[in-house]
Amino acid sequence: MPLKISLAKWAAQQFDPPPADRTLRLWVREGRIVPAPLKIGRTYYVEPTARHIAEVLSDGRLVNRLRRG
Repeated sequence: MPLKISLAKWAAQQFDPPPADRTLRLWVREGRIVPAPLKIGRTYYVEPTARHIAEVLSDGRLVNRLRRG
């Protein structure tokens, strides 16, 4: 199992500049980060390979499954 990193650290690696903490927490609540972050105490932890749902949709695989369903 890969080591999880904080949501803020993940965002800093994925985006320049990273979204605000409030935006990141909104993405978590709406399920826009896959795989879903894990909340321990007040902190969210994410797999380093996690992606924002817009990136997942743009690669075509999920979009094709939704169109067929």
